[in-house]
Order: sequence, then structure tokens, then C-alpha cells
Amino acid sequence: MTTLPNDHTVRDDINFGAIIGRADLSDEVVVDAVKGRLASRDRSCEEADALLAAAIAGEAEAVAFLRTVPVPAPIMRLAMPTQELTRSSQRRGFALPAIRFSWNRS
Repeated sequence: MTTLPNDHTVRDDINFGAIIGRADLSDEVVVDAVKGRLASRDRSCEEADALLAAAIAGEAEAVAFLRTVPVPAPIMRLAMPTQELTRSSQRRGFALPAIRFSWNRS
């Protein structure tokens, strides 16, 4: 097991996307994103493998760099509870000394 800097323990068979909280991403997508980030900072793309190996080993600087890499948006649906959007009709009223008002609220 590897311990990441934020005190999370990860399995030894973890993929690169799980380090940044996106286990749905394949390793190829993360490697391409890392190479793109390295190229934008005028660094060699050959450093990507060493950087990812260091991130898997739990090195704080490598994990911090990996978390700044832009990755594609999630394609899986979010799990959201079903919520009632309408309320049931309620009768409201109040009494005045001589007049009584009431109305339906829906």
C-alpha cells in the first residue's frame, strides 16, 4: 500500500486517474494530459513516466503536479436522489373580527 500526502492509503494496483480522484479515466488519457501539461511548461514529454511513477509512490510534489493537469469532463451520470418539485395544495386562512379570509395555496 502507498500512502498519499493527504493520508489516503491506496492499493498497489491503482490507476493514474484515481490519484486525482478520477478513477474512471484510463491511464492513457492521464498520460496524454500529463504530456500536454509538461509541453505547456516547456519540459520534455519523456518526464511523464517518471512523474507518474513518483505520484504512484506518493511523492507530494508529483501528486500536486498531477492534480493540476486538465482532464476531460466526467461522462458518467451523477447519482442524485429523487426530489419532489411540487408541494401539495394547502388551505390557509385567518379570522378577523368581522371578516374571514381564506385562499388555496398550491
